[in-house]
Amino acid sequence: MNKKECLKIMTRCVAFVVVFSMLFGNATDMLMRHDDESNEIHAFYSEPKDTIDVLYVGSSPLLRGVSPMVMWDEHGFTGYVRASALQAPSVSYGLLAESLKYQNPELVVLLCDNIFLDYDYAEREGDLRRGLDGMKMSKYKLDIIREVTAADERQSMLSYAFPLMRYHDRWKEIDWTADPEPLMEHSFKKGNVYLRDISPQEYPENFMLPTGEAAPAFNADARSYIEKSIALCKEKDIPVLLLHLPKMAWTYEQSMAVETFANENGAVYLDLDREEYRGQLGLDPQVDYYDHGHMNLTGVIKVSDWLGDWLDENYDLPDHRNDPAISESWNADLAQYKERTGLQ
Repeated sequence: MNKKECLKIMTRCVAFVVVFSMLFGNATDMLMRHDDESNEIHAFYSEPKDTIDVLYVGSSPLLRGVSPMVMWDEHGFTGYVRASALQAPSVSYGLLAESLKYQNPELVVLLCDNIFLDYDYAEREGDLRRGLDGMKMSKYKLDIIREVTAADERQSMLSYAFPLMRYHDRWKEIDWTADPEPLMEHSFKKGNVYLRDISPQEYPENFMLPTGEAAPAFNADARSYIEKSIALCKEKDIPVLLLHLPKMAWTYEQSMAVETFANENGAVYLDLDREEYRGQLGLDPQVDYYDHGHMNLTGVIKVSDWLGDWLDENYDLPDHRNDPAISESWNADLAQYKERTGLQ
Protein backbone atom coordinates (compact mmCIF):
# COMPACT_ATOMS: atom_id res chain seq x y z
CA MET A 1 0.00 0.00 0.00
CA ASN A 2 1.52 3.29 -1.10
CA LYS A 3 1.48 6.58 0.77
CA LYS A 4 -1.38 7.98 -1.31
CA GLU A 5 -3.66 5.06 -0.45
CA CYS A 6 -2.69 5.26 3.24
CA LEU A 7 -3.50 8.96 3.28
CA LYS A 8 -6.88 8.29 1.64
CA ILE A 9 -7.76 5.67 4.25
CA MET A 10 -6.66 7.93 7.09
CA THR A 11 -8.70 10.80 5.68
CA ARG A 12 -11.79 8.61 5.47
CA CYS A 13 -11.27 7.39 9.05
CA VAL A 14 -10.90 10.92 10.36
CA ALA A 15 -13.99 12.02 8.41
CA PHE A 16 -15.97 9.08 9.82
CA VAL A 17 -14.92 9.92 13.38
CA VAL A 18 -15.82 13.59 12.92
CA VAL A 19 -19.22 12.85 11.38
CA PHE A 20 -19.98 10.15 13.97
CA SER A 21 -19.01 12.49 16.82
CA MET A 22 -21.25 15.23 15.46
CA LEU A 23 -24.21 12.86 15.04
CA PHE A 24 -23.60 11.27 18.45
CA GLY A 25 -23.34 14.68 20.10
CA ASN A 26 -26.51 15.99 18.41
CA ALA A 27 -28.44 12.85 19.33
CA THR A 28 -27.27 13.21 22.94
CA ASP A 29 -28.34 16.87 23.03
CA MET A 30 -31.75 15.91 21.62
CA LEU A 31 -32.39 13.01 24.00
CA MET A 32 -30.93 14.24 27.30
CA ARG A 33 -33.24 15.93 29.77
CA HIS A 34 -31.60 19.33 30.14
CA ASP A 35 -33.28 20.49 33.31
CA ASP A 36 -32.47 23.71 35.14
CA GLU A 37 -30.11 22.04 37.58
CA SER A 38 -27.83 20.34 35.05
CA ASN A 39 -27.86 23.50 32.92
CA GLU A 40 -26.85 25.73 35.84
CA ILE A 41 -24.14 23.29 36.94
CA HIS A 42 -22.74 23.25 33.40
CA ALA A 43 -22.92 27.03 32.92
CA PHE A 44 -20.37 27.39 35.73
CA TYR A 45 -17.61 26.54 33.23
CA SER A 46 -18.16 29.79 31.34
CA GLU A 47 -17.17 31.91 34.33
CA PRO A 48 -13.65 33.32 33.76
CA LYS A 49 -10.99 31.62 35.85
CA ASP A 50 -10.57 32.88 39.41
CA THR A 51 -13.41 35.40 39.26
CA ILE A 52 -15.83 33.75 41.72
CA ASP A 53 -15.50 35.04 45.28
CA VAL A 54 -18.02 32.76 47.02
CA LEU A 55 -18.73 29.19 45.93
CA TYR A 56 -21.94 27.56 47.18
CA VAL A 57 -22.32 23.76 47.03
CA GLY A 58 -25.18 21.56 48.18
CA SER A 59 -28.74 20.44 47.66
CA SER A 60 -32.03 22.06 46.65
CA PRO A 61 -32.57 24.52 49.56
CA LEU A 62 -29.35 26.19 48.36
CA LEU A 63 -30.37 25.90 44.69
CA ARG A 64 -33.67 27.64 45.48
CA GLY A 65 -32.60 29.81 48.38
CA VAL A 66 -29.46 31.81 47.47
CA SER A 67 -29.10 34.37 44.68
CA PRO A 68 -25.55 35.55 43.92
CA MET A 69 -27.05 38.30 41.75
CA VAL A 70 -28.78 39.94 44.74
CA MET A 71 -25.45 40.00 46.59
CA TRP A 72 -23.63 41.37 43.55
CA ASP A 73 -26.16 44.17 43.26
CA GLU A 74 -25.79 45.18 46.90
CA HIS A 75 -22.15 44.38 47.71
CA GLY A 76 -20.21 43.71 44.51
CA PHE A 77 -18.81 40.29 45.37
CA THR A 78 -19.35 37.44 42.93
CA GLY A 79 -20.71 33.98 43.61
CA TYR A 80 -21.94 30.81 41.97
CA VAL A 81 -24.29 28.08 43.22
CA ARG A 82 -23.51 24.50 42.19
CA ALA A 83 -26.50 22.70 43.66
CA SER A 84 -29.08 20.08 42.72
CA ALA A 85 -32.08 18.39 44.29
CA LEU A 86 -31.20 15.84 46.97
CA GLN A 87 -27.56 16.15 46.03
CA ALA A 88 -25.59 13.12 47.20
CA PRO A 89 -22.67 13.92 49.54
CA SER A 90 -20.29 12.30 47.02
CA VAL A 91 -21.61 14.64 44.30
CA SER A 92 -21.20 17.67 46.57
CA TYR A 93 -17.57 16.74 47.24
CA GLY A 94 -16.92 16.05 43.55
CA LEU A 95 -18.45 19.36 42.48
CA LEU A 96 -16.43 21.23 45.09
CA ALA A 97 -13.14 19.57 44.16
CA GLU A 98 -13.76 20.13 40.46
CA SER A 99 -14.84 23.75 41.00
CA LEU A 100 -11.59 24.53 42.83
CA LYS A 101 -9.70 23.61 39.67
CA TYR A 102 -11.42 26.51 37.93
CA GLN A 103 -11.87 29.03 40.73
CA ASN A 104 -9.99 30.16 43.83
CA PRO A 105 -12.83 31.56 45.96
CA GLU A 106 -12.48 33.66 49.09
CA LEU A 107 -15.12 31.49 50.80
CA VAL A 108 -16.81 28.11 50.31
CA VAL A 109 -20.38 27.73 51.60
CA LEU A 110 -21.58 24.15 52.11
CA LEU A 111 -25.18 23.26 52.79
CA CYS A 112 -24.90 20.77 55.64
CA ASP A 113 -28.38 19.23 55.98
CA ASN A 114 -27.41 16.06 54.10
CA ILE A 115 -25.16 14.99 56.97
CA PHE A 116 -28.23 13.20 58.37
CA LEU A 117 -29.28 11.71 55.02
CA ASP A 118 -29.12 7.98 54.25
CA TYR A 119 -28.60 8.25 50.50
CA ASP A 120 -29.72 5.27 48.39
CA TYR A 121 -28.06 5.41 44.96
CA ALA A 122 -30.51 2.85 43.57
CA GLU A 123 -33.56 4.95 44.45
CA ARG A 124 -32.05 8.33 43.57
CA GLU A 125 -30.80 7.86 40.03
CA GLY A 126 -32.80 10.84 38.74
CA ASP A 127 -31.34 13.12 41.42
CA LEU A 128 -27.85 11.80 40.71
CA ARG A 129 -28.14 12.54 37.02
CA ARG A 130 -29.39 16.08 37.63
CA GLY A 131 -26.13 16.70 39.45
CA LEU A 132 -23.83 14.70 37.19
CA ASP A 133 -25.17 15.35 33.69
CA GLY A 134 -24.07 18.98 33.86
CA MET A 135 -20.51 18.10 34.89
CA LYS A 136 -17.71 17.72 32.39
CA MET A 137 -15.94 14.40 32.40
CA SER A 138 -13.12 14.51 34.94
CA LYS A 139 -11.44 12.45 37.63
CA TYR A 140 -14.00 13.75 40.12
CA LYS A 141 -16.98 12.74 38.01
CA LEU A 142 -15.47 9.31 37.36
CA ASP A 143 -14.92 8.77 41.08
CA ILE A 144 -18.60 9.47 41.75
CA ILE A 145 -19.71 7.21 38.90
CA ARG A 146 -17.54 4.36 40.23
CA GLU A 147 -19.08 4.70 43.68
CA VAL A 148 -22.62 4.82 42.32
CA THR A 149 -22.24 1.84 39.98
CA ALA A 150 -20.49 -0.20 42.66
CA ALA A 151 -23.50 0.34 44.92
CA ASP A 152 -26.16 -0.25 42.23
CA GLU A 153 -25.39 -2.80 39.53
CA ARG A 154 -28.36 -1.63 37.44
CA GLN A 155 -26.53 1.61 36.67
CA SER A 156 -23.52 1.48 34.38
CA MET A 157 -20.43 3.62 34.02
CA LEU A 158 -21.00 3.89 30.28
CA SER A 159 -24.48 5.35 30.76
CA TYR A 160 -23.01 8.19 32.84
CA ALA A 161 -19.99 8.69 30.58
CA PHE A 162 -22.20 8.60 27.46
CA PRO A 163 -25.70 9.77 28.50
CA LEU A 164 -27.14 8.77 25.11
CA MET A 165 -26.98 5.17 26.32
CA ARG A 166 -29.34 6.05 29.17
CA TYR A 167 -31.72 8.34 27.31
CA HIS A 168 -31.96 6.53 23.96
CA ASP A 169 -35.51 5.31 24.71
CA ARG A 170 -36.81 8.91 24.78
CA TRP A 171 -36.82 9.07 20.98
CA LYS A 172 -40.64 8.81 20.86
CA GLU A 173 -40.98 11.94 23.00
CA ILE A 174 -38.70 14.13 20.91
CA ASP A 175 -39.57 16.66 18.23
CA TRP A 176 -36.86 15.72 15.74
CA THR A 177 -37.58 18.81 13.62
CA ALA A 178 -36.30 21.05 16.43
CA ASP A 179 -32.67 22.04 16.72
CA PRO A 180 -30.58 20.07 19.24
CA GLU A 181 -30.43 21.85 22.59
CA PRO A 182 -26.99 21.55 24.19
CA LEU A 183 -26.35 22.21 27.85
CA MET A 184 -26.49 25.90 28.75
CA GLU A 185 -23.20 27.73 28.37
CA HIS A 186 -23.85 30.85 30.45
CA SER A 187 -26.24 31.71 33.27
CA PHE A 188 -27.41 35.14 34.33
CA LYS A 189 -28.74 33.49 37.53
CA LYS A 190 -25.33 32.10 38.56
CA GLY A 191 -26.73 28.75 39.62
CA ASN A 192 -29.86 29.93 41.42
CA VAL A 193 -33.11 28.35 40.18
CA TYR A 194 -35.86 30.45 41.70
CA LEU A 195 -39.50 29.39 42.07
CA ARG A 196 -42.46 31.76 41.89
CA ASP A 197 -45.33 29.71 43.34
CA ILE A 198 -46.51 30.41 46.89
CA SER A 199 -47.45 27.68 49.35
CA PRO A 200 -48.48 29.18 52.72
CA GLN A 201 -46.68 27.48 55.61
CA GLU A 202 -46.81 27.52 59.38
CA TYR A 203 -43.93 26.88 61.74
CA PRO A 204 -44.44 23.62 63.66
CA GLU A 205 -45.41 23.95 67.29
CA ASN A 206 -42.36 24.64 69.49
CA PHE A 207 -40.23 25.00 66.36
CA MET A 208 -36.48 25.06 67.16
CA LEU A 209 -37.02 24.75 70.92
CA PRO A 210 -35.05 22.13 72.89
CA THR A 211 -36.92 18.85 73.35
CA GLY A 212 -34.37 16.91 75.39
CA GLU A 213 -34.26 14.25 72.70
CA ALA A 214 -31.06 13.22 70.94
CA ALA A 215 -30.45 14.39 67.38
CA PRO A 216 -30.51 11.73 64.65
CA ALA A 217 -27.14 10.12 64.03
CA PHE A 218 -24.98 11.47 61.24
CA ASN A 219 -24.74 9.32 58.15
CA ALA A 220 -21.17 8.00 58.12
CA ASP A 221 -20.62 8.54 54.38
CA ALA A 222 -22.11 12.02 54.45
CA ARG A 223 -19.99 12.99 57.44
CA SER A 224 -16.88 11.65 55.74
CA TYR A 225 -17.50 13.63 52.54
CA ILE A 226 -18.17 16.86 54.42
CA GLU A 227 -14.99 16.34 56.43
CA LYS A 228 -13.10 15.76 53.17
CA SER A 229 -14.63 18.93 51.74
CA ILE A 230 -13.53 20.99 54.73
CA ALA A 231 -10.05 19.44 54.64
CA LEU A 232 -9.71 20.20 50.92
CA CYS A 233 -10.58 23.84 51.54
CA LYS A 234 -8.12 24.02 54.44
CA GLU A 235 -5.36 22.76 52.14
CA LYS A 236 -6.10 25.71 49.89
CA ASP A 237 -6.52 28.20 52.78
CA ILE A 238 -10.18 28.77 51.93
CA PRO A 239 -12.53 29.31 54.91
CA VAL A 240 -15.67 27.16 55.05
CA LEU A 241 -19.15 28.20 56.16
CA LEU A 242 -21.58 25.38 56.94
CA LEU A 243 -24.98 26.86 56.21
CA HIS A 244 -28.52 25.83 57.08
CA LEU A 245 -31.27 27.65 55.19
CA PRO A 246 -34.83 28.09 56.43
CA LYS A 247 -37.14 25.08 56.26
CA MET A 248 -39.86 23.70 58.46
CA ALA A 249 -38.41 20.23 58.99
CA TRP A 250 -35.47 21.03 61.29
CA THR A 251 -34.85 20.76 65.01
CA TYR A 252 -32.85 22.46 67.72
CA GLU A 253 -31.02 19.19 68.38
CA GLN A 254 -29.98 18.83 64.74
CA SER A 255 -28.76 22.41 64.74
CA MET A 256 -26.65 21.91 67.86
CA ALA A 257 -25.20 18.65 66.50
CA VAL A 258 -24.07 20.37 63.29
CA GLU A 259 -22.63 23.30 65.25
CA THR A 260 -20.54 20.90 67.33
CA PHE A 261 -19.40 19.15 64.15
CA ALA A 262 -18.42 22.49 62.58
CA ASN A 263 -16.42 23.50 65.66
CA GLU A 264 -14.61 20.17 65.67
CA ASN A 265 -13.62 20.64 62.03
CA GLY A 266 -12.63 24.29 62.15
CA ALA A 267 -15.60 25.59 60.16
CA VAL A 268 -18.15 28.30 60.90
CA TYR A 269 -21.80 27.30 61.27
CA LEU A 270 -24.74 29.57 60.45
CA ASP A 271 -28.30 28.35 61.02
CA LEU A 272 -30.96 30.69 59.62
CA ASP A 273 -33.74 28.79 61.39
CA ARG A 274 -32.51 29.93 64.80
CA GLU A 275 -34.83 32.48 66.36
CA GLU A 276 -32.24 35.25 66.46
CA TYR A 277 -31.92 35.13 62.67
CA ARG A 278 -35.54 34.38 61.77
CA GLY A 279 -36.54 37.77 63.13
CA GLN A 280 -33.82 39.52 61.14
CA LEU A 281 -34.68 37.76 57.87
CA GLY A 282 -38.26 39.01 57.95
CA LEU A 283 -39.62 35.90 56.23
CA ASP A 284 -43.38 35.54 56.08
CA PRO A 285 -44.29 31.80 56.09
CA GLN A 286 -47.56 32.67 54.34
CA VAL A 287 -45.81 34.35 51.42
CA ASP A 288 -42.13 33.44 51.09
CA TYR A 289 -42.15 29.65 50.81
CA TYR A 290 -42.57 27.40 47.77
CA ASP A 291 -43.06 24.39 50.05
CA HIS A 292 -42.02 23.44 53.59
CA GLY A 293 -38.37 23.07 52.59
CA HIS A 294 -37.75 25.71 49.93
CA MET A 295 -37.99 29.46 49.46
CA ASN A 296 -39.86 30.98 46.54
CA LEU A 297 -38.64 34.08 44.68
CA THR A 298 -39.65 36.60 47.36
CA GLY A 299 -38.06 34.35 49.98
CA VAL A 300 -34.77 33.94 48.11
CA ILE A 301 -34.48 37.71 47.70
CA LYS A 302 -35.01 38.27 51.44
CA VAL A 303 -32.59 35.49 52.40
CA SER A 304 -29.95 36.63 49.90
CA ASP A 305 -30.31 40.26 50.99
CA TRP A 306 -29.67 39.34 54.63
CA LEU A 307 -27.00 36.74 53.89
CA GLY A 308 -25.12 39.16 51.64
CA ASP A 309 -24.95 41.65 54.51
CA TRP A 310 -23.78 38.93 56.91
CA LEU A 311 -21.08 37.64 54.55
CA ASP A 312 -19.87 41.17 53.83
CA GLU A 313 -19.56 41.86 57.57
CA ASN A 314 -17.84 38.59 58.47
CA TYR A 315 -15.49 38.00 55.54
CA ASP A 316 -13.09 40.20 53.64
CA LEU A 317 -14.90 39.93 50.30
CA PRO A 318 -13.95 42.25 47.43
CA ASP A 319 -16.24 44.76 45.75
CA HIS A 320 -15.78 44.49 41.97
CA ARG A 321 -18.40 47.03 40.94
CA ASN A 322 -15.70 49.49 39.87
CA ASP A 323 -13.63 46.83 38.10
CA PRO A 324 -14.68 46.89 34.42
CA ALA A 325 -13.04 43.52 33.75
CA ILE A 326 -15.70 41.88 35.96
CA SER A 327 -18.48 44.43 36.34
CA GLU A 328 -19.36 44.71 32.65
CA SER A 329 -20.54 41.10 32.33
CA TRP A 330 -22.01 40.92 35.85
CA ASN A 331 -24.00 44.11 35.36
CA ALA A 332 -25.34 42.76 32.06
CA ASP A 333 -26.43 39.57 33.86
CA LEU A 334 -27.92 41.66 36.67
CA ALA A 335 -29.99 43.65 34.19
CA GLN A 336 -31.39 40.40 32.80
CA TYR A 337 -31.99 39.05 36.31
CA LYS A 338 -33.89 42.18 37.30
CA GLU A 339 -35.96 42.05 34.12
CA ARG A 340 -36.92 38.39 34.68
CA THR A 341 -37.56 38.63 38.41
CA GLY A 342 -38.82 42.17 38.83
CA LEU A 343 -36.10 42.84 41.42
CA GLN A 344 -35.96 46.54 42.21
